[in-house]
Amino acid sequence: MKQITSLIKRLSFLGYCTFEIKSIIKEAIGIDIINDLSVSQEIAVIQQLEMYEQLGLNYLQTYSK
Repeated sequence: MKQITSLIKRLSFLGYCTFEIKSIIKEAIGIDIINDLSVSQEIAVIQQLEMYEQLGLNYLQTYSK
C-alpha cells in the first residue's frame, strides 16, 4: 500500500489529475478504491501505475528540451 501511495504522489507530480489516477487504478482492477486490496490486486495496481509513471517521464524527457 505504501508503494501505491508513493506512485500516486509521483504521478500527481508528473501532472496526472486525480480522476486520471483513479481511472488508471480502475483500468487495472475494475474499481478505483485502493483500500483492502488483495496481493494480486496490489501487484496489478503497482504495475499499472509504474507503466503510467514511465510514460509520463518519457513525455517529459521528449518535450522538455
